[in-house]
Amino acid sequence: MSDETNDQEIHIASEEAPALTKYEPDFRRVFARGTLLRMSESDENTVQLGFWSDKETGIEVDDGVEATGYQLETEVMMHWSGVLRLRNLLENYIEENAPDYVRE
Repeated sequence: MSDETNDQEIHIASEEAPALTKYEPDFRRVFARGTLLRMSESDENTVQLGFWSDKETGIEVDDGVEATGYQLETEVMMHWSGVLRLRNLLENYIEENAPDYVRE
């Protein structure tokens, strides 16, 4: 099985197939209240996923335009294949674990 095909599978951890993880050097856990998504300006195949902890609305910029400012905690850069795998992982996790009121 190729690595790409293997990456498409969702690993559902169990006693028979545990999930093992390790923290990389300088790993930091962050609490995010929200997320931002945008495509990279220089590469249409790269998606930037930002996690923010605070935002401020009504920031005046040029010509009276009002912007929203976000305090970013961390950012993840992914190709579209990673975005699709993340979507599949989240859909599966929500279906299997989320309380009924979340799925409604």
